[in-house]
Amino acid sequence: MNILFWVLLLLMLLVAVVILIYPLLRTKGSAAIAYKDSNLGLYDDKLAELETDLGEGRIDHEQYQLARQEIDRELLLDIPTESRETASVHYTSEVRRQPGLALMISVFLPMVALLVYMKLGMHASTDMQQAHTQTPVAQAQQPGQAGSLEDMTRSLADRLQQKGGSQEEWAMLGRAYKHLGQHMMSVKAYEQANKMTPNAQLMIEQAESMALGNSQRFTPEARALVMRALELEPDNLNVLWFAGVAEFQAGNYRNSIEHLSRLSDEAKKDPEVERSLRLYIDKARSQLIAAGEDIPTTDEIIGAAAVSGDVAASGAKVQVKVDVSSEVRSRFNPGDTVFVYAKAAAGPKMPLAAQRLTLAQLPATVTLDDSMAMMEGMNMSAFGSVVISARVTTTGSAIAKAGDYIGQFNVEDVSKTELVNIQIDTLVN
Repeated sequence: MNILFWVLLLLMLLVAVVILIYPLLRTKGSAAIAYKDSNLGLYDDKLAELETDLGEGRIDHEQYQLARQEIDRELLLDIPTESRETASVHYTSEVRRQPGLALMISVFLPMVALLVYMKLGMHASTDMQQAHTQTPVAQAQQPGQAGSLEDMTRSLADRLQQKGGSQEEWAMLGRAYKHLGQHMMSVKAYEQANKMTPNAQLMIEQAESMALGNSQRFTPEARALVMRALELEPDNLNVLWFAGVAEFQAGNYRNSIEHLSRLSDEAKKDPEVERSLRLYIDKARSQLIAAGEDIPTTDEIIGAAAVSGDVAASGAKVQVKVDVSSEVRSRFNPGDTVFVYAKAAAGPKMPLAAQRLTLAQLPATVTLDDSMAMMEGMNMSAFGSVVISARVTTTGSAIAKAGDYIGQFNVEDVSKTELVNIQIDTLVN
């Protein structure tokens, strides 16, 4: 029960108590009401009638004076005090303060309300909370309800063993066992599913269960399943990923890079995919380089896979040689970020192509081309005239901030420019 609830509860009780006891403690208002029914009120009414009779000519002035004197005498006999206020109190002596009753209400009303809530409201709230917070397993164990996941899995397994089942049912059993961490049982269920009809997705799932049961490493049998799935669906992204990982673990690094590089288009859409892709390709490249083999850079591998040969040949491409002045270099750390990017000379502020380096890598030559466009149609070829910038920053932000240093070069026609030189030497204010 939170503090806000109790504060609101106390405020509501306070308002209720005040409404009830206010009339019991209020005397001035009661006197005013009693005055209306006193002889003073009757006196005013009689005077009003008398003046009306005089005005309408039913009595003359002499009769008016006599009647007025008679009314005044009656009033003096009936009123024991001098003021109207005391007169009204006299005639309403039964309307007085009731402090005792007000105290009882002030004490017993909140007490009774609290006891009723503790008996009824909190009990109902507790029952509701228990119903909402009860775990699925606990709910499943209630009489008349379905059993736990383990029970349902066991029941499904018994039924399939006795009566058989469809490929989807065996696959469902395999997924249930995998969810429960029973990977060997999962593998057996997937085996039954894959015996019915060749299915690349189910082969991948079976191989995954085999790897999970082997410290997340593909066994030769699991790798064979992945390769068979690749034969069935060579363009399936999920299959390509598993093929790349399985080949990497098997030491077939070039095959691994070949499979993973085909995911480069997907990597453009998802940073997580790109990070995982680069991780495996970088490791595979390191192994090949250590073995004395020549291998392109990771950027070249991903870029080559992302753009077809015809598009690469016809698209804009500018090489940028970037360096930094010695004074600027002394103001930054070797690990600080350097951005090299191209923006339209007249148009949107979004980068049309970009590369990210560190200060320690300078001087360096990078290539900006149409394959680096963040959106379709937003590339260098679409604008022709661009401004190429190189900026060093301690924050790592893609947006220039005060304290960064920058260098720029205006390219009038990207289709005719092959190499530009930029030196980072200007302070960003």
